[in-house]
Amino acid sequence: MLETYGQTNYIEHPLIWPNTVEYRLYQKNIAIVASEKNTLVILPTALGKTVIAAIVTANLLYNYRDFKVMVMAPTRPLIMQHRTSFIKMLKLRDKDTVLLTGKTPPHSRRAIWEGGAKVFFSTTQVVRNDLLKRRLSLENYGLLFFDECHRAVKEYAYTYVAKSYMSQAQYPLILGMTASPGSNLSRVLEVCRNLYIERVEHRSEEDLDVKPYIQSVSIEWMRTDLPAEYVKMKSLIRTMLDKRLIWLRSVGLLQSKPAYTTRRKLIEIGDELRSMLETSTDQEKGKIFWAIINQSSSLTLFHMLELLETQGLWSLKAFLNKVDLEKNGKKSYAILVNETEYKSLRGWTDTSKTHHPKLGLLKQIVSDHMENNVSSRMLVFTQYRDTASHLVAELNTIRNVRAERFVGQASKNRDRGLTQEEQAERIKRLEDGLTNILVATSIAEEGLDIPAVDQVIFYEPIPSEIRYIQRRGRTGRKAPGKVTILATNNSLDMTYLYASTKRTAKMKKIAKNLKSRLQPIIRVHEKPNSKPLTGTELKTLEKEAKHVKDELENMQSESANLKEFNKTIDRISQSIYMKLLERGPKGASLGQIILDIDYDEPSTAILKAAINKLIKSELVTEIGVEKFVISSALKASRGKIYKITVEKIYQGQAVVRINDKWRARLLSQEYNGPRNLIKKNSTFAAAGELYKTNGALCLRINEVIQIIS
Repeated sequence: MLETYGQTNYIEHPLIWPNTVEYRLYQKNIAIVASEKNTLVILPTALGKTVIAAIVTANLLYNYRDFKVMVMAPTRPLIMQHRTSFIKMLKLRDKDTVLLTGKTPPHSRRAIWEGGAKVFFSTTQVVRNDLLKRRLSLENYGLLFFDECHRAVKEYAYTYVAKSYMSQAQYPLILGMTASPGSNLSRVLEVCRNLYIERVEHRSEEDLDVKPYIQSVSIEWMRTDLPAEYVKMKSLIRTMLDKRLIWLRSVGLLQSKPAYTTRRKLIEIGDELRSMLETSTDQEKGKIFWAIINQSSSLTLFHMLELLETQGLWSLKAFLNKVDLEKNGKKSYAILVNETEYKSLRGWTDTSKTHHPKLGLLKQIVSDHMENNVSSRMLVFTQYRDTASHLVAELNTIRNVRAERFVGQASKNRDRGLTQEEQAERIKRLEDGLTNILVATSIAEEGLDIPAVDQVIFYEPIPSEIRYIQRRGRTGRKAPGKVTILATNNSLDMTYLYASTKRTAKMKKIAKNLKSRLQPIIRVHEKPNSKPLTGTELKTLEKEAKHVKDELENMQSESANLKEFNKTIDRISQSIYMKLLERGPKGASLGQIILDIDYDEPSTAILKAAINKLIKSELVTEIGVEKFVISSALKASRGKIYKITVEKIYQGQAVVRINDKWRARLLSQEYNGPRNLIKKNSTFAAAGELYKTNGALCLRINEVIQIIS
């Protein structure tokens, strides 16, 4: 295949668009190997795994005109990204590519599989389901590409698809890609066996052919201590947990001391007990049931301890509410809630207002970063949805922050998930700058290309080396990035932090020495003779494919223009809103607005679009022909009207003077109005309420009525 590559700054290949794919020696060398043998590619994030897959695809389609290619990924947004990337790089006609996901009706898929497309992009589950239902045969596929292939263990769909392919295809070729195969040798070997891997191509940040393309990613650990209140709550949980662990040890189910017992060990004990239950006599069942209750409540308490130490009171309280709600249907919960320590814990959680100190650290990091990097994009990772919701609310109190939650599709405990369309929309909003922070659970760890992210924050460390690498890989893709890991001293955070670091080092060692453990794959059929496309065929193909590429570029150009237009509308809307606030109940005509706003000659159409946006948001009301006023100045105000002057500003709060008489504290989360009004000596009228906390006068602002100066 060497003759298909040029030695210029870009790869030269009959099926790759000129001046599109940068020439990188390591990609070329890996692609040559992967074009001949079933290959596992282990490559750090952002080093072009998709590019390698596209080159291998180009080699196959050029030399074997009758073969098809299957590109698979675990999720719909990721497989859609792959399709877009392939169309940008390869000369593919509209009829050459097909996208199939769970949204494609099953009754339509058989005809699509049997159609004339060359490259199929599909979620893994769809391929597996259609193989099981015999809607799909892999006989004529010359390449299967498995992205995020570390998932190919146990009963995951990749395993069944690979097995079917090896038995059906004329001459099977498999390409598996991952940034993180795992630190357990038996697991990594299982992936290789399940994908019939013959060759491993591994590159790390230290390899000479990779180093020039690695963006620096600085990693910082920031540690804090638990507050005194949390230490007392931790002691209550620990007392209840140790009581159960001591009992499990006394009956021979647990060998380790309570302090050294892990969640994994408790899960193993549960599996052992349920296995014993299946073969036990009726007389023995009672003792086993009691052991299961103790094991189950131990896991519950372990989870409560983790929530308190690593997440904070907000998430722990949400979980305790769930325990109270489900106590009548779950024996282990019913016993737990009646214990003295649990009741004391409940009292603490109901009265304490103390945030986990990691929240303050997070807000300070974000505030400092956004103050100096207004165009920044950030990802904040956390384990739990309750924490994600809480962090979004808290981060949105910070100036210049526009945070959104990013979670999976499933709805849990009345918490609605995000559809794949909503996930894709939120990623786009981040790229476009409409959002600048996504607070994400594990759904954002894998695969998705969000090149604009310049900082990633772990709200808590995670023990999994695979997830650690996936999280870290969300930054440093196109430019240097930063990773900050928040951790609590003397807690599970520190255990997980050291575990992930140790396992990551172990994973690199395994990947480096994996080749010697692989077995050769014996194929039933001989490799077919190549039959390259002719010059005439290439010219015809290129002419038709250019239309598809141009259409994609036009769509992206239109998207970029729309993004810029929306940014302009946002800027003008904000300017109009502030000017109308200055005018108060009198309002202003369109002509006055044109004279008032500080913007370079916006068109009347743009002005009207900006005003319509404000009207739609119910911030502005039209009170006459092309005359507008702030809505809060018209409607019955929520609270008494005060004259407010900002005197001092602190992190998360301000000191304000009210009606030139009293001073009060204004918390950021209790201010509903334009953030740029909270600056020293700013004066405005607002509707709100005064109240006292611990003897201090506080103000809650419901709506701003008018700017006074």
